[in-house]
Amino acid sequence: RDRPPGAVSQSAMALTPTEFETSSLRKKVVALLDEGRALRRGDDGSTATSTDSFLSCFDKAEVEGHARFLLSGLSLLKPGFRSLDASRPWLLFWIVHGLSLLGIEYEGTGENLTPASWYPFSPVTEELARTLGGAPSKTSCLGFVASCQNSSGGYGGGPQQLSHVATTYAAVAALVVVGGRDALEQVDREALASFLGRMQVKHGKRKGAFTVHVGGEVDMRACYLVMAVFRMVGLDPATFLDLDAMVEYIRSCQTYEGGFGGEPGNEAHGGYSYCAFAALALAGRHGEVDIYQLLEWASGRQQSVEGGFNGRTNKLVDSCYSWWQGALLCLIEEHLCQEIDLGEREDTVFHSGALQDWILLCCQLPPKSGGLRDKPGASPDYYHTCYALSGLSLCYRRGAMPHNRTDLLCNVREDKLLALDERLRREHKHTR
Repeated sequence: RDRPPGAVSQSAMALTPTEFETSSLRKKVVALLDEGRALRRGDDGSTATSTDSFLSCFDKAEVEGHARFLLSGLSLLKPGFRSLDASRPWLLFWIVHGLSLLGIEYEGTGENLTPASWYPFSPVTEELARTLGGAPSKTSCLGFVASCQNSSGGYGGGPQQLSHVATTYAAVAALVVVGGRDALEQVDREALASFLGRMQVKHGKRKGAFTVHVGGEVDMRACYLVMAVFRMVGLDPATFLDLDAMVEYIRSCQTYEGGFGGEPGNEAHGGYSYCAFAALALAGRHGEVDIYQLLEWASGRQQSVEGGFNGRTNKLVDSCYSWWQGALLCLIEEHLCQEIDLGEREDTVFHSGALQDWILLCCQLPPKSGGLRDKPGASPDYYHTCYALSGLSLCYRRGAMPHNRTDLLCNVREDKLLALDERLRREHKHTR
């Protein structure tokens, strides 16, 4: 029918900023996927399976490129990193965890970063060997972390900085990755537990939540970070925290969509949803929220065109959500399989092939520069390299050895956490 004078057809209407950004991104993504899929897939169109080794999706040049990129952050950083001065334990964790997923680590009692015994691309090239030779020693890394610990408990973002729940997690996780069985010898566990207990809100509408530092903000991150730290240092959170109050606070943050916001009434968000459900899982209380609505929301975050996850409804895909949303879905799957007694599944709860294509074809930089970025058009950084690799490892969990699996609750390699658990069990046996 004829339109009234002045009317504009729907196709001609101006796009909203979000629609314009999504359309622009998808044009880049489709071009990258069309160009690269034939190289990444077999003749039958299949992708690598979850029973293959994690590093099977890379070639030697790609692994070494990412390793060199990460190693560049262990040396003197450029002036642009000044804004991250209070996040130095995070930089260390992102880098050493990313390297450990690539098979580069401080192995055993050795002082230097070397390829692990299972590293599939030995020998390394002379270029990577030189870079590894210039990396800080294990003692240097552990000494830096120790310099961030405060006598009142917890770790700051750098020496003589205020203890913060987030940098405490990053410091402890870095110790687990770097230090192996002796990782936690430097940790003052009594002071640490006291610090974390003091951060819990005791009264009011936010009772049960945590402030991130003395006088700091309250949001969902802190619930998870506190619980993960207790897990890694081998202390029972129920001895120091009001877990019932924490669970009630987390429940109050679940939204009508099914995901969790950072605070009650906030929009559902991938990072906060992972933190909420992982905190509940660490407390053994993950069945106390609407898990089916959470599953529906989280599974809807994997986008059909890009293949990666976004963090919120109608937002752009970002490679870091490969971990936050991917690990959340794996945790939900594990819980439901146990609850319904479905046994071990053979496939992943998300579209593994699409996620691999997103990370490897759209977010991976060429070996010359290395690193992974949040999306096409962006530059690589240590944060997205770490979490994109963590998310990619989820595609290979089925039947993988512990050194090829990332722990869903702490985001460190499973073999490192298992070695630490064995050490803690021996210590407990000798002190009984």
